[in-house]
Amino acid sequence: MPTALEVRDYSQFRVVPRTPVIGGWIEGCNLADLDEAGLAELREALWEYGVLFGRGQNLSFDAMKRVALAYGDQLEKHTFAPTKADEGHPEVVVIERLNTDQTKATTDLWHHDVLSRQHPNIMSILQAEQVPFGADTMWASMTAAYERLPHALKLLFSNVEIEHDSLYLMMRHDFGDPTIIEKIVANREHAVHPAIVRHHATGKPCLVVGDAYVQRIKGFETIQSEALIKLANEMSKIPEIQVRHQWEAGDVAIWDNFGTSHYGVSADIGKSLRRLHRVASWSERVRPQPYFVQPLAEAAE
Repeated sequence: MPTALEVRDYSQFRVVPRTPVIGGWIEGCNLADLDEAGLAELREALWEYGVLFGRGQNLSFDAMKRVALAYGDQLEKHTFAPTKADEGHPEVVVIERLNTDQTKATTDLWHHDVLSRQHPNIMSILQAEQVPFGADTMWASMTAAYERLPHALKLLFSNVEIEHDSLYLMMRHDFGDPTIIEKIVANREHAVHPAIVRHHATGKPCLVVGDAYVQRIKGFETIQSEALIKLANEMSKIPEIQVRHQWEAGDVAIWDNFGTSHYGVSADIGKSLRRLHRVASWSERVRPQPYFVQPLAEAAE
């Protein structure tokens, strides 16, 4: 049985677990004030807790970028989501949901970000500007999801690859905004990644499939592929491996894009505005690598 998360004191902040499995409160600092040593510890903390939360951080966009660059050497510039490019911040994605006939939620599904890229985001930092009551965000530990699989399914998933495609994101979830559709078609992205990934920093296995960019299991017939994808994605829905955050303005969440999947709860907010800002980092040196599982007979020898 995995060891439960505990309170941990770092040199410039403290982390208090939110659940035994995933999530931690950052206490005792403003992230903008961390020096390089503090950012290095923040990096270690994220790999341990999966997702970190800070109340009332109210970070500038530049401060968000600085935190993100502690994890990867490049900042994401999203190919179809709205950004703050007109204000000089093309790396800042606007996560916005206004319930009208013309717009549709794109976050209310369990997913990892931009898996359709050869080098997906390593992490993201998200800050709330305005979030109505109930429009929370949930994360699930994909290492805990892997650990809960029976050995036969661990073996199966460790031997398949998943095709991810940005066009399938649009088709699978019926995006209604013509502007977004045009951008996705013009910048179509496609990548193949292992279903079980060896985490680049911890070496731990992570079940990385998701219900956003996923197209099919490579080489499988459609019926078999869809059944196994559904089986993998059901793992995110297990309450014991989840943490749910109720946003307040100025809150920050930082998450591991390989070790967790997430879900933006935004379907029932009426005419209320839900707006957050996200910055993410990636690196050409970090690409999902397979985690191989030994058959039981071999493991026993």
